[in-house]
Amino acid sequence: MANLYFTGTAGSGKTAIALGLAIFLKEQGLRVGYFKPVGIPPGATTVEDRDAVLLRHVLDLKLEAHELAPLVLGGYYISNYKDPEKCRQVIKEAFEKTKAGTDTVLIDGGARPWAMAAFGLDALNLSRDLEAALVYILKPVNDRSLDEAAFFARSAKERQAAFAGVIFNNVPLELLAKTEGIYRDVLAAQGVEILGIVPSSPELAAPTVAEFYETLGGDILAGEDKFGNIVEDVLVGAMTLESALGYFRRSANKAVVTGGDRSEIALAALETDTALLILTGGFYPNVKVVARAAEKGVPVILVHYDTYTTIEKLAEISRVIHAGDTRAIALARESVTAYCDIDKLLAWVRGTTG
Repeated sequence: MANLYFTGTAGSGKTAIALGLAIFLKEQGLRVGYFKPVGIPPGATTVEDRDAVLLRHVLDLKLEAHELAPLVLGGYYISNYKDPEKCRQVIKEAFEKTKAGTDTVLIDGGARPWAMAAFGLDALNLSRDLEAALVYILKPVNDRSLDEAAFFARSAKERQAAFAGVIFNNVPLELLAKTEGIYRDVLAAQGVEILGIVPSSPELAAPTVAEFYETLGGDILAGEDKFGNIVEDVLVGAMTLESALGYFRRSANKAVVTGGDRSEIALAALETDTALLILTGGFYPNVKVVARAAEKGVPVILVHYDTYTTIEKLAEISRVIHAGDTRAIALARESVTAYCDIDKLLAWVRGTTG
């Protein structure tokens, strides 16, 4: 048996793929472990790595979440950890505990393949240390997205790290045919194995209001019971009132970010298909905004960041599947078995690849 190391950039859906495969392998009677050497920093409302919490629940693992994700990649991790060798030892010891009694361990990479490269703890080095084959998860955005996968596959070969292949995940509808007909062939011509092409599913790819709140924190002014709303787009309400309605009507299921003192813009957003209203600057809005939002069932979050800082923080948000989200968990399993090459993935796990 062998281990798999899922890597890719933030928002690519690494954890959803690992989750779906973990459930499938468990159904095959295998004892599956989960490990995330470099977890994400706690959000405004979370204290443990959420992916570790999820997989611990799904796989009924005995270790705590902080043992499954022993390090945290903060913006100033070098100041916090200081000693690369000590970090490597922490990862090694935690992994030994994780793999005890398992047939295979699915390893979830950091936010980016190069995370902690300054300490030599990037995906390429760790995959070799943990004797795991790399699977690159790629969410295609345009032709340049292929550069990521091609460069990483070549780097893995040069570093003599086992490379299983690429899974195109969360593929937008407009790129699906091109991914199947062109992108696959471009990488295959370079000797890169394609292990799956998974179409985008809003239920798995789009973050919910809950993820926005976990990242931003702030005060909930309305719609706390609607935190399961899916957010498919983010618009900034920095225009004049005259152009606001036309702008907001272009997008559905959106989050609108505007200053708390711009009540007229907030009210305009609430007259369109808005899933979340984020008010910045700490300005409490006109009571008409809160009343209208409550009437329409739209969550309103008041944050104390300025609009620019808020937008920067939104870049950190991605879909998180929670332990109680049985629908999303089932969808993750269905997506992997329907759109990934299960036989090839199983062959890597069983150590029977050519």
